[in-house]
Amino acid sequence: MATQHSKAAARLMIAPAVIVLLLWMIVPLVLTLYFSTLRYNLLMPGGTPFVGMENYQYFFTDPAFTTALVNTLLLVGGVLLITIIGGTLLALLLDQPMFGQGIVRLLVIAPFFVMPTVSALVWKNMFMNPVNGLFAHLARLIGIQPFDFLAVAPLASIILIVAWQWLPFATLILLTAMQSLDSEQIEAAEMDGAGALSRFFYIVVPHLSRAATVVILIQTIFLLSIFAEILVTTAGGPGVASTNLTYLVYIQSLLQFDVGLGSAGGVVAIILANIVAIFLMRMIGKNLDA
Repeated sequence: MATQHSKAAARLMIAPAVIVLLLWMIVPLVLTLYFSTLRYNLLMPGGTPFVGMENYQYFFTDPAFTTALVNTLLLVGGVLLITIIGGTLLALLLDQPMFGQGIVRLLVIAPFFVMPTVSALVWKNMFMNPVNGLFAHLARLIGIQPFDFLAVAPLASIILIVAWQWLPFATLILLTAMQSLDSEQIEAAEMDGAGALSRFFYIVVPHLSRAATVVILIQTIFLLSIFAEILVTTAGGPGVASTNLTYLVYIQSLLQFDVGLGSAGGVVAIILANIVAIFLMRMIGKNLDA
């Protein structure tokens, strides 16, 4: 009986926080769903007629939507590929004893604490500027024409910038997992004649698989909503070459003042994010059960 009373008291005490959290999530979602069924443009006063699924139909038939969807998937996939491979290699390097190991680890992790807007501005003006950027100076030193990264390869440039920001996170998680690897396994494999590559692929990689899965889940959730880097560097251009779903919703809602279309795009983005999250959670569950 006492246990039942304590459980009831615990539920009663956390109920206000749960209710506030649900209202904080549900009310904006319900309003977004409602606005997505209206023809609601702030530049066209005179009512907001109900149009049902018309906004979704327009959104899905807009050529910019297909481009934005592909760009979103390429952005997420490209950043994950760079951070997982680069994070594994950096974790291997940082796991080795070296002089000033603590300072080196701090310097590697430092980019993760830089605000996205600041890092995007640094990359745009100090590195990728085709006139005064560091890459342009290096190109002139070796006698080749400077490359305008943000104009010629805008999406690849954004992938590079975002990967630079998230590489420390992947490195930190993978390094923590690598430090939990039993050194006796490595020594036993080395005594049995296994080479460095064999030890890496058959011992280190399976040991890091769970940590890599967690990195993929967390990064994917955040990468689906990348916005600041695109706004600061390319503004989605040239054209829509570097526009993702988040930036497309921003264009519809805040640049074209179309609340209805922007809300429809937001609903689509939420559905996509949830599908990806559910898929990754199942993948993590299978990985943990293995």
